[in-house]
Amino acid sequence: MSREAAEPELGSLLVRHLLAVSARLAEEATTLDDWLAMPPIILDVTDETEILPVEDAFERESGALRTVCHRPYTRLRTVEEILPTSRVRSIAAGATARLAARPEDWASHTLAGVRPSRLLARRSEENSDIYENRVAVAVLNVMRSHLQQRIAKLRDLSRMVDDVHGLLMPSQETSWRARRDLAGLLRNIEESGRHQAAAEVRRRALESSLTAVEVMLGSPLARAVDHRSAPPRELHPTNLLSSDPHYRRVALLWQACTAIETPRLGEAETARQRQEILLAFECFTGLLLLLACKLLKAVPDAGQPVPSPGCTTRFHMRGEPLTVTWSRTGDFVLHWRKRQVLRVVPITTDLCTAPDASSVAAAITESRRDRPSAVCDNDLIVYPGLLQARQDAEPDVVRAAYRIGYRYSDAPEPQVDVAPLSPLDIFSVSRLLRAVQWATLGADARDYPHTVPVPAGDRSALAGCGWLEPRPDGVAVVRAPSPAELERLPALLKQTRRRHGSGRATEHETRRLRTLCAALEDAAAKTELLEVCPVCAKAGPQRQTVFEPREDGLFAASCTSCRTRWELRRCLACGDTFPLLDPDGLAATGAPEPDLDRRVGGVLLAVPCWAADRTGQSVCPTCGTCGEAGRVASCPRGCSAQPPL
Repeated sequence: MSREAAEPELGSLLVRHLLAVSARLAEEATTLDDWLAMPPIILDVTDETEILPVEDAFERESGALRTVCHRPYTRLRTVEEILPTSRVRSIAAGATARLAARPEDWASHTLAGVRPSRLLARRSEENSDIYENRVAVAVLNVMRSHLQQRIAKLRDLSRMVDDVHGLLMPSQETSWRARRDLAGLLRNIEESGRHQAAAEVRRRALESSLTAVEVMLGSPLARAVDHRSAPPRELHPTNLLSSDPHYRRVALLWQACTAIETPRLGEAETARQRQEILLAFECFTGLLLLLACKLLKAVPDAGQPVPSPGCTTRFHMRGEPLTVTWSRTGDFVLHWRKRQVLRVVPITTDLCTAPDASSVAAAITESRRDRPSAVCDNDLIVYPGLLQARQDAEPDVVRAAYRIGYRYSDAPEPQVDVAPLSPLDIFSVSRLLRAVQWATLGADARDYPHTVPVPAGDRSALAGCGWLEPRPDGVAVVRAPSPAELERLPALLKQTRRRHGSGRATEHETRRLRTLCAALEDAAAKTELLEVCPVCAKAGPQRQTVFEPREDGLFAASCTSCRTRWELRRCLACGDTFPLLDPDGLAATGAPEPDLDRRVGGVLLAVPCWAADRTGQSVCPTCGTCGEAGRVASCPRGCSAQPPL
């Protein structure tokens, strides 16, 4: 991995949740159904909202610490300095010898002796930088670091709880379908209000303590003490620490601070824990990937075992086979209709902590080089990313570290998608859902229309088929044929069979027509998949869709049951075709990727244009422009060639 991008801290909240989810899967899941019923988010903030011993000690002893900061004990220190004679109050012991050796400090020389202009003076000043005061300032530094980390953790938890709690409330920011799907992934969502209140109360108490610490760090004592000389874990029993009531309580507080310090691990133990975190993240990624398939209405085959490295999980989606293989190298390979369409590669480096986009690209390239694939280059790199890291990162870093479905020609890795996943972010499953949607529906739509090579002699017989259109080198299947139209296909092709020739020629001709018929039927089956609603997934007689072939090899479809619209468009800027998907009409106006994940729950393909007056227009995934119409100045994104955030 790139050395400039950081891995999560071993004791961070994200790591603890990853390990907890992995442990629960190992202990409680015995079948695939148990896996699919496991919530990816642990909605229990009890451990994080409880007051820790060091925080309890600080609340008890902060008064004594405040007294020490504002009325500390000091010691007199003798300071020698060169001063004008008029300012000297006490002469240092070596003043006479120094004056005799430095005539430049003489004012005049008389018969009575030398009149000095400057003398080596001695004065006494109070010295606050003593051992006991350094203990007090060390307590402040440790408490500030601890409180900042605790507040950051609680803010992450509060964001997660707010997102979960928002799934219960009707909102214009999130569609009812996304709220229903994501809420179904959680067991104790009803308790989100209690968790939300507990996290908020504890966070306010910690912020109040942090404010008190910052005030004490601004005291004269804190500014006078050398911060670099931290006291040892075991304090020396000085008279002041033992006898003075305030300093004695400060010593107790220091003992509580040293108890929260984690011991330093050796290289072998650190490597072991890093490997454990990687395995936990791979397990978490597999859980989210399978849940994403489930949200796409994929039905798992019955009686499957618990997913594990080397195991393949089988689904059927829109009547076609969908499999997820967990390889022994830790990757997840998605096969759609027996063809590899996506590989999910988990890494443990938070790419949003990289300093620039080139560092992100280097980390992605290295991860793919470590795990090469000879079958498919369509990779999705996932990493444990926190919302705070994305908010603190530069826009170009976020753009490089979070993209799904884009194929920009100037991108460092044009065939690689990237997405952050976290057990503290309920919308992580939305990103994998969207990646699977691109790999299945998006790939099928880009292949439209399916063209079958047909000799010129056979095209005349197929001219009357309304589901076929002629092409220079064959015919294109523009819509799924009805059962009656498909049944007539062998008879139509049979009319073109040559009636003269040897038996071997007749057999060859029969085989050729049978192969041609099978190719047309296969193309018809692939086209029929595009007529199945990608949201409600009603196939066969239950299908309630309207499919409209359009000119220039495009199509538009809609579902009368759930009002979902999907189609294939052509970019006027680069000429490439791209699919788009609009569930419930909520994707009319675009927004940054995280907002779209929140709004539609990941059931999305091309990103809509951000301009309010460009409703229905979308950003081309190939060139990154709103190339369906002229640019407008009112677009917040700028409608430029730069990729959106």
